[in-house]
Amino acid sequence: MADHVELRTGAYLDSVTLMQVSRTVAAAPGVEAAQVAMATELNLEVIRGMGFDVPESAPNDLVVAIRGDEAGIAAGLAALESALTQNRSAAGGSGGFGEAPAARTLGRAIRLSGADLGLVSVPGEHAATEALDAVRAGVSVMVFSDNVPVEDEVRLKDAAAAADVLVMGPDCGTAVVGGVALGFANVVRPGSVGLVAASGTGAQQVMCLLDAAGVGISHCLGVGGRDLSSAVAARSTKQALAALAADPETTSIIVVSKPPAPEVLADLESYAATLGKPVHWATLGGGRPDLTAAVEAALAATGHDVPETWRTWQPGVSDDDWSELTVEGRSAAVKGGSLRGLFCGGTLADEAMLVAGEVLGDIRSNIPLRPELALGADLTDPGHVVIDFGDDSMTVGRAHPMIDPSLRLERIAVEAADPTCGVLLLDLVLGHGAHSDPAPELADAIRAAREAAAADGRHLDVVVSLTGSEGDPQGLERSAARLVQAGAVVMLSNAAATRAAVRLLGHHVTERSRVTRDTAYANEPAAQASAGDEPLHGLLGHEVSVAAAGVSLFPDALRAQAVPVTEVAWQPPMAGTAGDLGRVLADPRRAAANAEALRRMTAAGADLVDVRPAHEALGLERGTFLHAGPPIEFARASGPLKGALIGAMLFEGLAETAEEAEAKLEKGDGITLEPCHHRDAVGPMAGVISPSMWVYELRDEVHDNTSWCSLNEGLGKVLRYGAYGPEVIDRLRWMNTVLGPILQQAVRARVQQQGSIDIKAIIAQMLQMGDEGHNRNRAGSLMLLRELLPTMITADASSTDIAEAVRFSGANEHFFLNLGMPACKLSTLAAHGIPGSSVVTTMARNGTDFGIRVSGTGDQWFTGPANTPEGLFLGSYGPDDANPDIGDSAITETAGIGGFAMAAAPAIVKFVGGDVPFALRATQTMYEITVGEHTAYQVPILEFRGTPTGIDVTSVARTGILPQINTGMAGRVAGTGQVGAGLVTPPEQCFTQALAALAGAAEGA
Repeated sequence: MADHVELRTGAYLDSVTLMQVSRTVAAAPGVEAAQVAMATELNLEVIRGMGFDVPESAPNDLVVAIRGDEAGIAAGLAALESALTQNRSAAGGSGGFGEAPAARTLGRAIRLSGADLGLVSVPGEHAATEALDAVRAGVSVMVFSDNVPVEDEVRLKDAAAAADVLVMGPDCGTAVVGGVALGFANVVRPGSVGLVAASGTGAQQVMCLLDAAGVGISHCLGVGGRDLSSAVAARSTKQALAALAADPETTSIIVVSKPPAPEVLADLESYAATLGKPVHWATLGGGRPDLTAAVEAALAATGHDVPETWRTWQPGVSDDDWSELTVEGRSAAVKGGSLRGLFCGGTLADEAMLVAGEVLGDIRSNIPLRPELALGADLTDPGHVVIDFGDDSMTVGRAHPMIDPSLRLERIAVEAADPTCGVLLLDLVLGHGAHSDPAPELADAIRAAREAAAADGRHLDVVVSLTGSEGDPQGLERSAARLVQAGAVVMLSNAAATRAAVRLLGHHVTERSRVTRDTAYANEPAAQASAGDEPLHGLLGHEVSVAAAGVSLFPDALRAQAVPVTEVAWQPPMAGTAGDLGRVLADPRRAAANAEALRRMTAAGADLVDVRPAHEALGLERGTFLHAGPPIEFARASGPLKGALIGAMLFEGLAETAEEAEAKLEKGDGITLEPCHHRDAVGPMAGVISPSMWVYELRDEVHDNTSWCSLNEGLGKVLRYGAYGPEVIDRLRWMNTVLGPILQQAVRARVQQQGSIDIKAIIAQMLQMGDEGHNRNRAGSLMLLRELLPTMITADASSTDIAEAVRFSGANEHFFLNLGMPACKLSTLAAHGIPGSSVVTTMARNGTDFGIRVSGTGDQWFTGPANTPEGLFLGSYGPDDANPDIGDSAITETAGIGGFAMAAAPAIVKFVGGDVPFALRATQTMYEITVGEHTAYQVPILEFRGTPTGIDVTSVARTGILPQINTGMAGRVAGTGQVGAGLVTPPEQCFTQALAALAGAAEGA
């Protein structure tokens, strides 16, 4: 036997899907053991416990561990790939021509689909972020996720109340809205009873008992297990009660809860008395009715018949005769021993402890009724024990036991071997969202447990509380029959099942007197609100469509109900960012600040007003050199940047040879290196601007800003790619003495005659003519030349010089890039410095570091190692020849064009690699990480949709999607020049650092 262990990055799948994948792989022929799981601490502990050696990993890595012979491992890997492919296909995707990729956040899914209800079942530490998306979109949301901090719950619910939407949860297992079952919910008949439930399985127990009595529900609004705690103070419960009180289909209401805080319940009872509809209470607690009794009271109060007995299935003398014998005639066991309750439903476990505790006394538990009754870490005790396998502490990184019952099945075997175990009390909850057929596995475990006890000379009784309805997909009768055939007593009422278990232990249980009094407030009906004032934006009055993030099982259950559902392709945020994300997203300034940043970016003007020498325009002194990217010293500079600086030294006459130039740069005397961005300028590739070079000058009159950029040298061996040979210096001198002055005359004459040249308008046009504004500028360059040509040919220069200047400009397809870049700089400069804004206003690289700046953090740089582009190479060059990413030209993507507008320029793929569908998807993917769309820059093939504009640090961190940049590739060795063109993304560190800085500056941080 051999072990195969591998890590896969960027391959997040939810725990339910991975549970199914693991089973598929383990079932492959020749596989002895297998586990496929995310590399959380809990999962790693399980995998290492299986004997696998797992290398160092991060929580967002996927671990594949397979043990078997050579053929078995091959079969397991084949089964894995098949299962993963099937999962990707089922989840939808972006493989078709131009098909938009699936939304990566709940907010985007809601915007794309128009959904009016959100469903969140992602890991708890990330749930509030997704839920807040829905609230801010004006949509109610069910948060199935547990392990959500209570302060996040309070913050969410306060925001929801302000937006008149309902947060159902966190830890909301069950809801039914307009007949649509959400999460774990049973198929029950429609009716007029509304439920407000601070309990998932409690709500399911109540709705199934009502259904068995012939009574249906209008809606079940879950509110989360903590809503009636002192900390949360019934925030959602009050909203839900008000909504049901205003719902014409609802005539009475039942509030369901595990034991509430007494003061919260008292306040809630007073509030309910003002609603004008009868409110009944199925709230567990010492001295209060159990859930069955509460349902009976509600039935009696509303004029419905109360069943004499609730449905019970019992074993007989043979497996085929499982419905006749009484509980009293059931067991020939020696009485005594302890009760062991193993539950999937927390409220059912609470109820069992309350009911059994009246007879048995103290019961120890992982969810104890009193703190001193808490079980130890091993969850064992020789006395009476009730365990909730669905408690938050037991679902970290693991599917809920109603989906994956493996932990409880293992514990059943443990209890069977324990001589102190007298009776096993179990629950089984059916319905949408739960295990597709849990009864056979549970029946097998029960049968094996009873046989193990018998082999030890003991008799083991098993009682099962079965929560379900006739309409549930698993089949109520079929499930009960399976369990009875295994020797269990099965009851629809959890309270009755608990009393039966206590009797089987040999204790006398007094028959419960029926509660027939009305526990409701039956006041006069409240005045009906007008249609325009419907609570929760009318959620209860129309058919719902759902956007869902998290466990794929729940969207599948919605599709089975023919409910429109949009599934989010969710994955965890960048590692270590959850806390910072929460603080930044909670900053009350952020939404307005980002909206203002986008408004400024799209409103900024970009007019070409002059061409001037850099020493005059930028105040550069001799020995001062601007460069692309964040700050850097010459010693750390990349080959292309060093080559460009050497060339600039030669051009400026500060050195006679390359060796002398390099020596002076290394020494640094009289030499100053400064980023172009520090002077509101930009430079492509190495971006070196020396005092004698000429620069374009662009103005944004809207925001009173100016930006500059050097003149474009063309392609090949040029200074910006790090070449510095004689032909490079000769070209620079020609540009300095001929091209610059001619362009200056042409621009000034044009400004005097017709006004400045609107570069922003040219960008808008070129996007509709097949350019994207970064690596493809063919149409833009020709349109610019059209604007300049009439005044270029009248310049005060020789006809030879004019002809050469026109020829050079017209033959250079990247001539326009050096105007598009400062135009984009003006756009982002307008959005810079807005407190609270998480919009990126600079992306730049120097060949060593990639750096970004963010509107809300001022001029601080956030840097990481520059990545090396991937793409197409010139001639015999290959990947080993390419330098890491370099240049200020990523300002184009920062402003919403370039790689963000690839869909407008499908021919770009011939230059940078990929295919046309990739170009379309690239643009559509960038909408995921931007705050909006450009009002002027549009993409024809996307029905003239505005380009994605305003990179949002929080969206990058949440989705893991990095900005897509089209770029040229410079040779790694100084003096080489261009070696190719391709695609590149920034390093994650830039965004995690920026997020941390934003979190530190957030209001309330």
